[in-house]
Amino acid sequence: MDIKLFQLQSLTREEFLEHQNLGHFKAAIVPIGSTEQHLNHLSMSMDIDMSRYIAHQVAEKLYPNVLITSPVSFGIAEHHMYFPGTISAKPGSFLSIIFDLLESLLRHGIKKILLLNGHGGNVSPIEGVYEQWKLHLIATQNNSINLFDNKIINDHSEYMDAILNNTNNNIDIRFNSYWDFIPQDMVDLILETKEYPGHGGEFETSLAMYALPHIVRMDKVQSSNEIGIQKSSSDKGEKLSIQSINGVVNSINEMLITK
Repeated sequence: MDIKLFQLQSLTREEFLEHQNLGHFKAAIVPIGSTEQHLNHLSMSMDIDMSRYIAHQVAEKLYPNVLITSPVSFGIAEHHMYFPGTISAKPGSFLSIIFDLLESLLRHGIKKILLLNGHGGNVSPIEGVYEQWKLHLIATQNNSINLFDNKIINDHSEYMDAILNNTNNNIDIRFNSYWDFIPQDMVDLILETKEYPGHGGEFETSLAMYALPHIVRMDKVQSSNEIGIQKSSSDKGEKLSIQSINGVVNSINEMLITK
């Protein structure tokens, strides 16, 4: 399927509105990653390319319910800055971009949003503000309901409960890395190193061999002394990719059956 059918930046404003009028694009996936060194055998685009790959596969399976936004191709990668070519965002500016993206989608009527991450360095910063984001966005962008149901709010805990646990709320914002949908017991069966997500090891290299072969330098894989790289294979990557894709599909479907 042509990815332009469900890729936000490829649509005109008229085409986007036509989709919305037909009831399409009930959910959106925001691919998030990084541009950073991945040893000598994977290109610096590994993290964002993998999250985009998973997002595209899911959107194709669930078309026309899912829209993919422009990718956020750089992340928080100060710990890789020793290696030339890495691009690292400061936490404040990175989080501001993600928040603005969420708010923009909500203002255009897309209420179900999955932030699909591919870079470990982004996890803690987003998790640190995730609840505050939801409190703000649900309170300010969910104008169709009375969030408080005429209740008297006595303290901040009651306020948070009224927003986050309101059964009439139709906003659902989730944050997951693509590997969250791959259980450890499956990894233990497939990978000899038992390590994931890791960095440029058996897990990521296997995924890249299957889903993103154009970013793999096979001569470097074959000459590597790292056991995880040596044990990588496209077959392993296929099993892991399919598990992640199915997990994201199930998560989006769960979001779509709610209000």
